[in-house]
Amino acid sequence: MVTLRAAVIGHPIQQSLSPRLHRRWIANYGIEATFEAVDGQSPEGFRAWVAGMADHDFVGCSVTIPFKGEALAIADRRSEAAMAIGAANLLVRTPTGLLADNTDGVGFAAAAAALPLGTSRQCARVIGAGGAAPAIVWALKSLGYKRVEITNRSPEKARLIADRFDIEIIDWAARSSLEAVDLLVNSTAAGMKGQPPLDIEVDSLPKTATVIDIVTTPARTPLLRAAEARGLPVANGLSMLVHQAIPAFAAWFGPRPDDAEEALAYLEERTGA
Repeated sequence: MVTLRAAVIGHPIQQSLSPRLHRRWIANYGIEATFEAVDGQSPEGFRAWVAGMADHDFVGCSVTIPFKGEALAIADRRSEAAMAIGAANLLVRTPTGLLADNTDGVGFAAAAAALPLGTSRQCARVIGAGGAAPAIVWALKSLGYKRVEITNRSPEKARLIADRFDIEIIDWAARSSLEAVDLLVNSTAAGMKGQPPLDIEVDSLPKTATVIDIVTTPARTPLLRAAEARGLPVANGLSMLVHQAIPAFAAWFGPRPDDAEEALAYLEERTGA
């Protein structure tokens, strides 16, 4: 019997929790498979590794920063979600070639839906314009936010996303002006272990606001701690990680995990959340 292989590829990659999560499901379902973490090093290295997947029995891979644009570009086919978002975090080998998909959007939407977002959903602001930002904006619009804003140190990157999704750009100098924001989302790596904290003040957030930081390590970033100190509901990136991984696992191996809460608790236990 051939041992199936899947992986998560990015740069850097040592912080990824995907191997723990997928290996748990592989064991639970008794699948003859492995899951590993791969450092793609560069766009050229990423492309070379993907080109060799078939020769090494890989059924596909998860793609993380900074290769999500590359993943979309090199695929033979692209899902509607990947095309709408303009990036892919999932590659699947199929009989008709390499399929690119994006599960970040549905993953974020599922994670956010479990929070006390309220019904008005007037304004959501996304910090950052890289990696997962397009998928998060796509999800926020699907969740019914009347106004979605984006702010980024490099306005050119923010403009690309704003034009794609018809949303508002907030000048970086005004990033801490949050009086009208219902939901604040950090989509950057700021606050991640080994990275400086996100440079933002949350004092002006309304008392009814919610804060999400998609960083997973540490589970409580300086941003989340500051929001918690104000009594605001918060969430880290672990729930999004679980919910985006479920359809990926199903695409590679067949079974669709239905234990999101247990998987989240498993990751929280191992990250000290």
